[in-house]
Amino acid sequence: MQPEIKNDLVYLLRMLESAGKIHLYSDQFKNPVNFFDANDQQHFNASLALLMNIGEQSVKLSDELKNIYSGIEWEKIKNFRNRIAHDYTGIDRFITYEIIKEDLPRLEIDLQKIITEQIGSSNFDMNELLAAKGNQYYAHVDFDELPE
Repeated sequence: MQPEIKNDLVYLLRMLESAGKIHLYSDQFKNPVNFFDANDQQHFNASLALLMNIGEQSVKLSDELKNIYSGIEWEKIKNFRNRIAHDYTGIDRFITYEIIKEDLPRLEIDLQKIITEQIGSSNFDMNELLAAKGNQYYAHVDFDELPE
C-alpha cells in the first residue's frame, strides 16, 4: 500500500515535535563541545535519537508530497538517520551541532509551510490538526506558526 498525501500530516507533526524537543535539549549550548559533554552526553544522545526519528518519519511521507516539495533534501534527512542508526558512536559532534543550529530551523519552517499549504488545499484535514493541537504528545510543536 502506497502512502497517501492525506496521511502525511501526522508524520510532519511528529517531525516538528522532535525538532521542538531538540531545541529544548540544545538551545542552552553555544558550542558543540559543551553540547556534547553536558550531562555525560545526555543532551547530545537525546538529540541524536530525535534526529533519527525525524529521518524515520520523513521516509513515511508519500512520494506525492516529496515531489511537490522536492526542494527539501529528503534523501539527506533519511541518510543522516541511517548514519545515526548504524554508526551511533561515530557521529561527529560538530556536524550534528551544525545540523541542529542551522539546518533544523530551516526544516521546521519548510514543514510549517507544507502543513499550511496542504491545509489550504484540503489535502490535510483541519480537524486532525486541531486535535493534534490539544494533544500532549505534540507539546513541543509551535502551533502558533500553523493555521487555526
